[in-house]
Amino acid sequence: MFLSRLARSTFLLNPTKRNFFASSTDHSRLLDSAEVHRVDYDGRGCQYVLVAHGTDKELVVKVPQLHLARIWLDSDGKTVFGAKVVNRTLGKPVDVCGRVLDAALSDAGEGALARSCLHGLSDWVDRGISTCENIPILSELGDAELSAVDAIAKGKCHEDAYNMGRDGWERLARDFLSRGLGEEAMLYDSKGGRLERIEHLADDGEFKGTSGGTVAIFSFS
Repeated sequence: MFLSRLARSTFLLNPTKRNFFASSTDHSRLLDSAEVHRVDYDGRGCQYVLVAHGTDKELVVKVPQLHLARIWLDSDGKTVFGAKVVNRTLGKPVDVCGRVLDAALSDAGEGALARSCLHGLSDWVDRGISTCENIPILSELGDAELSAVDAIAKGKCHEDAYNMGRDGWERLARDFLSRGLGEEAMLYDSKGGRLERIEHLADDGEFKGTSGGTVAIFSFS
């Protein structure tokens, strides 16, 4: 009985089951020692994965839950996309994904591009319209164009309406980026990427509704 109480007391004073991501110090140590693995997929390009030091390559492939961050290099060998922080407690892409991006850009070489989602653009525009948030571009649009932009933001837009709001939507997308509101875009900007163009109806992923299907293309010299 005495030993049981002693063991219990020791456990309470020195618990072994603690949250691995308990503090910013844990985060820093984890990221500082983390390793980048390249995983190739036939016909799909390759993925660069940041994992804890010492993680076996087979586990990197089979257990995506172990990933700290990842990014893709398209099968064209030049276009980087899909930067993602898997455990959001570690920070934003600009804080966590730098090393996987460096690895991808190194392999892409001269003429590398990055394709950034603009998740959050639609909500930002919708709030600007409904709450008169400080987005001066909105006040510069005519009634028909503003109505079309509103439809794009709400995801209730047919082709004619999209064409009507296309120019205004692009101006808003560029404003969104200039304010540092695009998390993935900030990562590419931090590594010297230059905004090359905005592409419309180009995001066909799971969260395309959060950006009106818009993506930003960055180039690296």
